[in-house]
Amino acid sequence: MTNERTDPKALREELVGRVHKFGPIFAEGVPEGERERRLPEATVQAIDDAQLGMIWTASAYGGLEADVRALSGVAKALSHYCPSTSWVVNNINGSNLLAAKFPKAALDEVFGNDPGAKLASIFAAAGTAVRTEGGYLLTGSWPYGTGILHNDWAILVAKELDGDGEVVGGLSLLVPVADLTVEDTWHTVGMRATGSNSAVLREAFVPEHRVISGEAQRSRASATDTALPPLFRTAAIAAMATVCASVVVGVGQAAQALVIEEAPKRGIAPSRYTSQPESQTFVSALGKTALTIDAAELHVNRAAEVLDEAAYTATELPDAELRRIRGDVGQAVNLTTVALDELMWAHGAGAFAESNMLQQYWRDANTAARHAMLNPRIGQELYGGAFFGLDIVVPSL
Repeated sequence: MTNERTDPKALREELVGRVHKFGPIFAEGVPEGERERRLPEATVQAIDDAQLGMIWTASAYGGLEADVRALSGVAKALSHYCPSTSWVVNNINGSNLLAAKFPKAALDEVFGNDPGAKLASIFAAAGTAVRTEGGYLLTGSWPYGTGILHNDWAILVAKELDGDGEVVGGLSLLVPVADLTVEDTWHTVGMRATGSNSAVLREAFVPEHRVISGEAQRSRASATDTALPPLFRTAAIAAMATVCASVVVGVGQAAQALVIEEAPKRGIAPSRYTSQPESQTFVSALGKTALTIDAAELHVNRAAEVLDEAAYTATELPDAELRRIRGDVGQAVNLTTVALDELMWAHGAGAFAESNMLQQYWRDANTAARHAMLNPRIGQELYGGAFFGLDIVVPSL
């Protein structure tokens, strides 16, 4: 296996090649995923066989330890076959990267005998933790656990309570999925196969070595630590946001490819055009839409390149740059959803047929684009506020 620290470009290309190799399996699983609201087992097996859940796992544990551009490229490619699979793979790797903040004892437990361990992470502080001998008792119900039906571990966020029930801080806790009760709460019009159900615990014991403070989880102190590999110097939250946006951009690219492929076989009612490319209006509109999707990709590419360059050079990114990255990802998903509307118009009413993948691309991208991390308006406020030194309005960049 090529190591990303010696040839990152080759590893990026190899990983995208793996996506295309297993692509037919991902595509074949789409109807079942839609119907069952979870990834099919064949899809999960293909993720494992292609090692797509190990992209952001440490090489010390047998992972691929690739960079942001690698996972961004994988996300965009996967979205052509199954957007939900792309979103789950993105979440597994992002969660694995977040896990790197935990003590070595926890990482040994998670990855020591299983380099392909798949993690979930749920940012909502929907639980409470009370200190007890040797650890904490954790209680709560955490919604939107992407891939939780297929994951091995979950990072859960909780408020720490003192003996009087007062909040004294925030915690991140690593919990085996086997300890969770998964409630069937994921009923959506898009990204249905992600199975993003709720995780529930009631006074479950979590040993101290699997608990860190919220401040430690969000810390960027490792950015300049040359003793660490570049991946673990990367600003994790910004990297996760960039790859989330890459999933949406990939969906837009897939939808564009479908419209172009089908256009010669479709007329334009009620006109006399028997083939869409005969219409200069259609061709011009498609060109404009394609440029919009290109612009969206440029935004995620810029974010990924900035993050990787900082990681490789052990440079801490200033808040102003991280604010721009949040603006980049918001703008990327906003542009993509606008472009998808235009592609639906261009293709015609048949785009809404259940048998037409275009309507699923439209549903999936619009659902994913509403993730809190990708909120375009917050991204614009963050970026604009950087010019005036205004307060950062989110807990972590």
